[in-house]
Amino acid sequence: MRRTLILAASILAMATAFGAAAQNRPQQQVTPPEARYWMGATTGAGMMAMMGAAGGGEMGMGDMMRMATGGMPTSGRSVELRLGSSLAASGAPEASHTMPAAAQVNKPIALATPQRQPSQTGPGAPYQPPKGSIKFYWGCGERAGPGQPVTLTYDKLMRGENDPDIAALRGSVDARDVRKPTPDNSRTYADWPNDDRRNRGLNARFPDGASLAGAHTIQGNYGPAINFTLPADKTFMAPLNFSSTAKQPSGAIKLNWQSVARATGYSLGLMTGQERMGGGGDVVMWSSANRPATFIMAEDLAPAEVQRLIGLKAVLAPTTTTCTIPKEVLDEVAKGGDRSGGMLWTTAFGDQFTQVFPERPADPKTTWDQEWFIRVNFKSVRVDMVTRDGVQDMGAMMAGGGGRMNGANRNPAQMSDAEYCAMLAEQKRNQPSVAGSIGEATGIPGGGMLGRAIGGLGKKKAEEPVDPRCAKK
Repeated sequence: MRRTLILAASILAMATAFGAAAQNRPQQQVTPPEARYWMGATTGAGMMAMMGAAGGGEMGMGDMMRMATGGMPTSGRSVELRLGSSLAASGAPEASHTMPAAAQVNKPIALATPQRQPSQTGPGAPYQPPKGSIKFYWGCGERAGPGQPVTLTYDKLMRGENDPDIAALRGSVDARDVRKPTPDNSRTYADWPNDDRRNRGLNARFPDGASLAGAHTIQGNYGPAINFTLPADKTFMAPLNFSSTAKQPSGAIKLNWQSVARATGYSLGLMTGQERMGGGGDVVMWSSANRPATFIMAEDLAPAEVQRLIGLKAVLAPTTTTCTIPKEVLDEVAKGGDRSGGMLWTTAFGDQFTQVFPERPADPKTTWDQEWFIRVNFKSVRVDMVTRDGVQDMGAMMAGGGGRMNGANRNPAQMSDAEYCAMLAEQKRNQPSVAGSIGEATGIPGGGMLGRAIGGLGKKKAEEPVDPRCAKK
């Protein structure tokens, strides 16, 4: 007993000594970086497949011809760039980002400083309180869980009469987006995409095979030059593709997707609404989170934040490759009849890359005078239309492929000649009507005309040659 007490006292004395030494150790002084840079790299699929063409500069005739002959892309890639500095610019703000050759960007991307809009003064339009309601569902499964849906009406929300329902949603979780440079937290700020005249002739659509790996340079007149190199595995993530979207006998839809490399977690969300002839509408929202009303989609999240959300059951683990949209949610989608539809967002959150220059000095007595800090976040996002018939692949619809994904997506090389030729014949029959029905399916005014125009890109005046697999032998 005495030996035990002596040993315990010795350990306590050593711990106290170590603690005192740690307290007496000099704390390293840190000077915040003058420049902060953030780059978000997104891979899009489904309706997001055109994202690169939308934000990547001018589209030339060659690009349109490739789309006409090869159809709409099945995936796209884009980047968002933000530069913030604690310094004032020497003259008009100017900054640019030079990408590595593997990115296939033809010239440096000019970052533009947005002009602050003057505040609006004078009387505005009379306030019209919103009408309608919001219904919240959550969780993967064939049927909605107990206590669902939670319904909040706009008028009662304005008067604070939904206290019991609001209390039911207090278990929701907010995702903490990564901190990015903004005009409010920077003395000088710039970003891209933009319509700055210096980007005329820019081609930054990051086609298939483009990579962000390699040397990057950001330079301007309001901060130090930033030079960093992304390793080979820090580039665009793979597109997120469903392997099947089978509608179950119960009316639910079971989604299965192919695991995306480097994914740190997944989140799905569906939103639909019915307009009341200009008088407001009812909105229905569903989340894959296993807790009330946690609608997390397409945010830029650090891996540590994704891990936190997985622990709170607000985000699906990276090993998950399936989730079922409950029957009750699909019943809500179908209430609008033939024109009804909802938007399904599926996000694979990815990894990130960070670097501070210069590196932290080993000597704690030396001030760590930081010049710049950069962070790159990666994600893969898919957006699809959901109707009462199931999940619609809008990319395939625009290309004239019909677009319904109620079974497994099959590679033509794995089909028999008869199956392959039948699929081609079906595509030719459906091409004009399917493309023209995009607007009608979405309910967007003028969408039918847009759909027919897009569908017409792939038409040829001359008779198309017969596919060798379908030629009579």
